[in-house]
Amino acid sequence: MGIQSGAGRERFSRLRQSLVQLAGEVRPLVRSMISDKPVVRGSVYELKRKCGKPGCRCARGELHPRMVLSASEGGRTKIRAIPRGMLTDVKIRVRRYRQFRRARARLGEIHKKMLSIIDEMEAIRTEPMVPEETKGGGKQQEEA
Repeated sequence: MGIQSGAGRERFSRLRQSLVQLAGEVRPLVRSMISDKPVVRGSVYELKRKCGKPGCRCARGELHPRMVLSASEGGRTKIRAIPRGMLTDVKIRVRRYRQFRRARARLGEIHKKMLSIIDEMEAIRTEPMVPEETKGGGKQQEEA
């Protein structure tokens, strides 16, 4: 197709616009990732358990509620009790972790799209090599 043809110029222009748009998405994602605020991997939920005491209300079905953090460590799910008074802080840190992971995933998607667009732009811009002159014996000079 080549960039010199009308269709080539139009396609190249659309690709350039797409690349600029994707580049604009990168800055806010990177900005969100460079925060030094702590994050916590896992999920917060309420766990209800029996304590095992025969006379306790939990023996009659009224289980003891406890907020916990569940996360995979070394391929196994670990559950940690959240200390009283720390629930809000842990939830905020878990939310930050999820936002961080979503931003990271989006950056990966954008990177793949940008490379694909750049490859297509290169294909449109690349011209065949000019054949060497067979007569006259002069060497072709490269253009920068």
